[in-house]
Amino acid sequence: MKILLFGAGGLVGKELVALYARTANEVSRPTSAEVDITKFEQVQDFVNEHKPELIINCAALTDVDKCELEEDTAYKINALGPKHIALAAREQHAKVIHLSTDYVFDGEKGEPYNEFDATQPINIYGKSKLDGEEFIKEVTDDFMIIRTAWVFGKGRGNFVDYVVDGVLKQKEITAIKDMVSSPTYAEDLAVQIKKMAETRETGIFHMANKGYGTRLEIVEEIMSLIGKPANVKVITQRQWEKPAKRPAFSALNNYHLTVLGKNEMPEWKEALKRYLKAKYKII
Repeated sequence: MKILLFGAGGLVGKELVALYARTANEVSRPTSAEVDITKFEQVQDFVNEHKPELIINCAALTDVDKCELEEDTAYKINALGPKHIALAAREQHAKVIHLSTDYVFDGEKGEPYNEFDATQPINIYGKSKLDGEEFIKEVTDDFMIIRTAWVFGKGRGNFVDYVVDGVLKQKEITAIKDMVSSPTYAEDLAVQIKKMAETRETGIFHMANKGYGTRLEIVEEIMSLIGKPANVKVITQRQWEKPAKRPAFSALNNYHLTVLGKNEMPEWKEALKRYLKAKYKII
């Protein structure tokens, strides 16, 4: 299969590259300098040249506070980018797999969200990502929108790495006690995406490691796994004073995968243990 992967340098993108490298699939993975997804002509030209059968979009502006401060940039990358990809994919009859977020929800439900729950984002990041979803649904029928949450993995910095660094170097760790979601290991997510890409399934899918926890619970679990205490400053989201408000409870229920009998995402604590062992060799 000929595959085009946008955002190959991100946490999930890198894992997909590694997975597909062990297969006979032909994967094109342009950098943002080579193809700017906010410019339709660049996307269209690249897609027409390579003629992929599958386009996976992991490219996004994921800095939630930057999105709040740079609204136009957020919409260009997170909304118009997916629209351009879907339009180009439609011309080549290619399937689109697009990575989205738990932040399309407002966090008021109080229990994990499934794919049939109403969306109501409360920040620009969530709004721009939801607009990206809507554009894809309007443009093509051959799509898979994948919502995930709190991704950690090898590559760029993430919350888990921040905590591990704090524990090992005995630096103060800020842990928010009133934000809940589903910590998700990029490697597990990539494996599940690849498996679903090999099916004829379409629609919206939640893909997160099973279970959920607060940022504070993640810190406590990491301290337990490493076997060292840490200097933890426990605060509320209000005390955090960031430009963008986050949903209080945005955990995901992989309901669509479950009813299809295809939910193979492990539990988040088990995934976290595997990640620490793989990256830090400390367990």
